[in-house]
Amino acid sequence: MLQLANIEPIRARVSLRFDATIDCRVSSSLFEHLKETIVPEDNNEDPSSLRAVYASVLIGGYDKFKRSKLVRCTVNADLGTEWIELPSKLFGIQRGVPAIDVCEIWPFKGTIPVLRDLTIATQPALYDRLLELENPRDRLRFVILKAGISAASVLHVGDELVENWCTVLDCGEHNYQGLIDQDNTKVLFVRGERLQDSSSNIRLEKKTMDVNLLHNVVQKLPLRALLSPINPDLLRPICSEHEDESLFVFGDASTMMELGLSSGSYITLSHKDKTKIAKAMVFLAPHNFKPGTIYAGPRVMALFKNVEHISVERCMFSATNIPVASSVALTRVGSWNNCQRIYENVISKNLTKFLTQRQRILKEGDLLPISFDSRLSPFYTEVAMEIDLSGQPDSIVWFRVETVELEENSPYAGEFRIDSKKTTLLTQNLVSEPPLSLSHCNYLAYNDLPPVFSYSSMDFDYYKRFVDIINVSMKLREQGVSRPIAIILHSTTGGVGKGNLVRSVAQHQGLHLIELDCLSINSAQGSAEAMQKTIGYIRAKLEPLLPFVEPSVVFLPHLDSLVQKEDEQQDPNSSRLNRFLALELASLIDHCTSHGAVFVGSVHEISGLPNAVLSKAQFCIEVPVPTEAQREHIFRWYLDNYQLNYCTGGLTRFRLDSNVSLAKLSQRSAGLSPGDIKSIVLAARSSALSNFISKENHREKYTLQGHFLDITEAELFSEIESAREEFSDSIGAPKIPNVSWADIGGMDLVKGDIMDTIDLPLRHPEMFSSGLKKRSGILFYGPPGTGKTLLAKAIATNFSLNFFSVKGPELLNMYIGESEANVRRVFQKARDAKPCVIFFDELDSVAPKRGNQGDSGGVMDRIVSQLLAELDGMSTGGNGVFVIGATNRPDLLDEALLRPGRFDKLLYLGIPDTNAKQLNVLSALSRKFCLDKDVDLAQVAEVCPFNYTGADFYALCSDAMLNAMTRTSRDVDEKVKAYCEHTQKEVSTRYWFDNVATEEDSIVTVQMEDYLKAQESLTPSVSSEELAHYLRVKSNFEGSDAGTA
Repeated sequence: MLQLANIEPIRARVSLRFDATIDCRVSSSLFEHLKETIVPEDNNEDPSSLRAVYASVLIGGYDKFKRSKLVRCTVNADLGTEWIELPSKLFGIQRGVPAIDVCEIWPFKGTIPVLRDLTIATQPALYDRLLELENPRDRLRFVILKAGISAASVLHVGDELVENWCTVLDCGEHNYQGLIDQDNTKVLFVRGERLQDSSSNIRLEKKTMDVNLLHNVVQKLPLRALLSPINPDLLRPICSEHEDESLFVFGDASTMMELGLSSGSYITLSHKDKTKIAKAMVFLAPHNFKPGTIYAGPRVMALFKNVEHISVERCMFSATNIPVASSVALTRVGSWNNCQRIYENVISKNLTKFLTQRQRILKEGDLLPISFDSRLSPFYTEVAMEIDLSGQPDSIVWFRVETVELEENSPYAGEFRIDSKKTTLLTQNLVSEPPLSLSHCNYLAYNDLPPVFSYSSMDFDYYKRFVDIINVSMKLREQGVSRPIAIILHSTTGGVGKGNLVRSVAQHQGLHLIELDCLSINSAQGSAEAMQKTIGYIRAKLEPLLPFVEPSVVFLPHLDSLVQKEDEQQDPNSSRLNRFLALELASLIDHCTSHGAVFVGSVHEISGLPNAVLSKAQFCIEVPVPTEAQREHIFRWYLDNYQLNYCTGGLTRFRLDSNVSLAKLSQRSAGLSPGDIKSIVLAARSSALSNFISKENHREKYTLQGHFLDITEAELFSEIESAREEFSDSIGAPKIPNVSWADIGGMDLVKGDIMDTIDLPLRHPEMFSSGLKKRSGILFYGPPGTGKTLLAKAIATNFSLNFFSVKGPELLNMYIGESEANVRRVFQKARDAKPCVIFFDELDSVAPKRGNQGDSGGVMDRIVSQLLAELDGMSTGGNGVFVIGATNRPDLLDEALLRPGRFDKLLYLGIPDTNAKQLNVLSALSRKFCLDKDVDLAQVAEVCPFNYTGADFYALCSDAMLNAMTRTSRDVDEKVKAYCEHTQKEVSTRYWFDNVATEEDSIVTVQMEDYLKAQESLTPSVSSEELAHYLRVKSNFEGSDAGTA
C-alpha cells in the first residue's frame, strides 16, 4: 500500500486556548521548521517575510479514523520548543478536563479551496434571532465576529464555532475544509435542535464531583468493552512498559470524580461472587466515550460475561507486594483451535510471550486470550521454538488459570505474579467454558482479527429466524430440557453467505463453533471401507471435543458433497453404500445434538439430501440472494471505516465519499452475492488509490481531505459494472440497459399504459398489500422492426430495472425435464435480481399453441405449462418482477397466455402512419448527428411511404450517415492531394490528419441530399399486403384490452 502522506509528521506538545479564535500559535522553533518545509531553498520567496503558515494538525486520540485539520499558524514566542497552542473548541475539548497533550503536524504548501457552500447549525434561539436579519451577509458577518473567524481562517466539517450555539454541518460537495469568502460563499443556516445550553449540567456535575471526593464510593456502573487497545501515549500517569495493560480499565473525568479516584488508582470490580482488581485510568479529551461508564478489554470482559452493570470500589493495593507463584496450572478452554495439534507450538509460543513480556497480575479463575497467526504454525516445531516470527493474527484461543502454588507449596487464591526464572507453567487438559459473545465484547476488533459480518434482524429475515431458533435452544438448555436441534441451510445460488451466517450467529450469541468443511474430506464412495473411514474421520474430529464446548454449533458446510439422495438408476452396490453413509451421518447428527450442540448443515439443493438425513433436521432455512435492502446493509458494512482500512497497514487511510448513495449502489447491484459486493468494495479501493495517485498534487489533496482518500460513487459503479460482466451463465445475466425514452420516437401513446402497469406497483407497493393482484405482464405485438425490443429496454432504463432478455432456443435442452428447469431458473434469476424485467423475444417460438407440436416428447407443451405456472406466481408474489413478451404473430400463441394475470396487457406497436410520427422517429434517430443547415427532417418524412417501420427509418438514417462519410472522405482525399501538390511532397492521410487538418475536417456533417439519396435506395421491409395482415390481426385482438401506438 502506498503511503500518500510521505512526509514524517512533527510531534509537538499541545497547549490549549479557550478564547473565541480558531487560529493556532506555535513556538518560534516550530514555526521555523514549518517554514523550511513549505518554502524550499530554490524558491525566490523570502521565508523571513512569512508571518503565518498553514499546517495540518491531528490529535489522534482513541479514534483511529479521526480527520486531521488544516489550521493557520502564527508565532507565539512565549511557547517552549516544539509547542503548539490549539483552540480548544476546534477539537471539542472543554475547560477543566484532562486532555491529550501531544499532536502530529504536517506542513502544508498547497492551495486551500474557498468554500462555495457552507451549512451551519445554530441553537434555536440564535436561529430565530438570525432570521430577523434580512441580509444573509449580515447573518454571516455576525457569526464571523462572534466566532473570531478571519478571512485566512480554515473552517472544517464538525467545527463548533460558538460553544453550544453554532456548528459547521457541511462544507459543500467533496469538501471537508476550506476558507470562507463573505462575497462568494453561500451560507445556509439551519435550526439545530440538539444544540442546547449545558451550563446547568456542568454546575451540577461539579457539585457532585466535590461531594464524592470525600468518600470511598461504591457504585454500580455500566460495563462496556473497548474496541481497540489504548495507545500507551494516552495513559496518564505514564505507565511502565512492563505493567499489565490487560487489567487497565477506563472512564472519563466525571466518572473518576464520582468514584473519588485519581487516574492510576486501583479498584475492585465485583459482580455476585466474582471480583477482580484493576487499574483505573482516565480518558483524555477529546473522546466519544459515554460518561458514567467503565470500559475494559477482553480479559476483564471475559470474567464478567454478559454483565451489563458492575460494582466499582476503591481498594488499597500495591503491585510491588504481590507474591510470585512457584507453580501455575493453566487449562485450555475447549475450542476447535485449541484441539488442533498443528497449532500447539505456535499457541505455546504466544502464551509464553504473553505471560513473560509484562508483569502479569493473575488470579485463579482468570481467562487469558491468546491470539496467533495460524499460517505460521508450520514454522514452529519442537526443535525450532526459539524463532520469533511476527504475522497478522487470524485466530484466538483462551486459557484459564486453574491452580496456583506459592514457594511454600501451599494453594493460593489471591493475586500473584509470574517470574520466568522461578515459576513453573503447566498446561492441563481441556475445560469447558462458555465463549465471550461479540455482542458483549468485540474481541476480534480488539485483537485485530478478521471481522465477522454483522447482520440486522430488521433486514435479514432468515437471520432473525436462525437467531430465534438458537436462542430457544439455549433457553431450553438452561432449563435442563434436552431438545435436539438440527438445521439445514439451503440456497439455489452459491456464495450467498450461509457460512458467514453461521459464524456470525455463533460468535454474536456466544457459542463455540466447530466447522468441518465436507469438501475437505476425502469421501470416495467406492467401498464400504472408504465410507467407514469418512465417518470415522468426522467422528474423530468431533467426539473428543463435544464434551468441552458447551454451548456449541457443529457446522458441516457442503453437506451434499458428502452424501446425496439415491438415484433410481444407480447400481445396487452404490445405492447400498449411499444408504449406509446416510444412516451413519444421521447417527452422527443424533450424537452431536445429544451433547447439547446445535447441528447445522448447508446444501445447494435441499431435495438432493437423503430422507434419512433430512428427517433429522427440525428446521430448513433458505438463504436467498440478497434483496435491495439487504444489499444496502452489506454495502454499509463493507464501506465502514474499519472494514475499508482493515489490513491496509495504516499507510493510506480510506473513507467513503459523503456523496455516495448506498440506495443507488444496492439498486445497481441486483443479483450479486455478498462475496461479489466485498470484491467490488476491495476493487473500488484499489481503483480509488490508482486514480488518486495519477492526479497532480495528490498529496496536497490527501491532506485537504483530512489525511483520507475518498472512494467515490463513480469508482463503485465502475466496479459493479465489471462484476456484472463476470456474472453470467448459459441463459444470460440481468443488467440495467442504457436506452432512454429520447432514443424512441412515435410511441407516446403506449407510455401511459406502461406507466400504469409498472410504475404504480414500484412506487406504491402498499396498494397491492391487501390482496389486489398487480398486472405484471405486457405483450408487444405488431410488424417486425417497430421497436418492441427497444421499448422493453427503455422501460428497464427509465425505471432502473434490471433487464433479462431470453431467446427461445436458450430454453431448449435435450434432456427430459431440463427445458422446464431452464424456465424456472430464468424466473428465479429474475427474482434474485429484482426489480427486474424478463423480456421474451419472439414469444411465439417459446410458447406456441399446445397440442399442435410434432415433437414426440411434448417438450414445447411442457415449456408452455411451466411458463404459465411461473406467470401465475408473478401476479401474486413477484414483488418487482415484470414480464414483457414480443411477437409478430400473437395468433400463434397459446390462448392461456393471454388470460388475466398473465400477458393480459396487449400493446400493438404499429408503423408510423402519419408524417408527425415519422418525424418523431427521424428526430430520435438523428439526434446525435451533426446536421447541415439545409436539412429539413419534416421534408424527409413527407417523401417516405407509410409502410416504413422503425427499423426502416434506422436503416435510412444509417445510410444517410454512410453517404455523408463517403462524401467527407472524398473531400479529405482532395485536400490531401492539394496539400501534396502545394508542398511538393507525398504525405499520408494519417499524417495530414495529425499535422495539417483542422477540427472541422474531422466532423461528418449530414446534408439533405444524403437523406434523399438514402430514401431512394431503401426498400420497405413490410409490404402493403403484410401490413394489411397485421392490421387484421390487430382487429382480432382489439377486444382483448389491446392498446396501440
